[in-house]
Amino acid sequence: MTSDSGRATTRSPSRRGRGRPKGASTAQTRERILAAAADLFAERGFHATSMTGVAEIAGLSQTGLLHHFPSKEELLAAVLGRRDLRDLQALAEGRGAPARGWQVWDDMVSLVRLNSHREPLVRLFSTLTGEALDPEHPGHGWLRQHHRSAREALTRAILDAVADGDARPDAPAGQLARQAVALMDGLQVQWLMDPAAVDMAADFAAWVETVRDRWGLGT
Repeated sequence: MTSDSGRATTRSPSRRGRGRPKGASTAQTRERILAAAADLFAERGFHATSMTGVAEIAGLSQTGLLHHFPSKEELLAAVLGRRDLRDLQALAEGRGAPARGWQVWDDMVSLVRLNSHREPLVRLFSTLTGEALDPEHPGHGWLRQHHRSAREALTRAILDAVADGDARPDAPAGQLARQAVALMDGLQVQWLMDPAAVDMAADFAAWVETVRDRWGLGT
């Protein structure tokens, strides 16, 4: 371009801010943000985690972070949704049809085994479970729906097993589903406290086998 005095000048290239890492797509940037937020929420809890801290860990300016997630509540919802989506993807992997009956319970065993290799996610869930008991907490609704969905899926699975002739008609489906959810959550806490002494995957698998021996039919 030309300056007012007529001399040619060259515009220096604009500097890319921290909020716009070179070559990063929107999806990649969001994934970096969610990974950073998940780690911080797990380590510090929701209330003690600042958006500034998330931005710093993600390598963004706060403006860049707010462009993707305008509030910490929206960020939390996205982190929790990411966890559930990854769980569903992991359980569906390699299966051509939706799980039914005892397969659903086998999937829960697989999920606990998977979680034994995902300590940050387990810590996030366990930390938020305590905080989200408060009805005013932004994760309260998610936690309630998360537990309800798990109970309903496990209850329906046993009812399907009864219908298919794979479980006794008097199997207490709802009670067993509530026990399963409680056991999974409780084992996660014990495992986080003492991972060398607690094999949550083996413990949960053994309990499910006991349930199946007691209430299952057929092979």
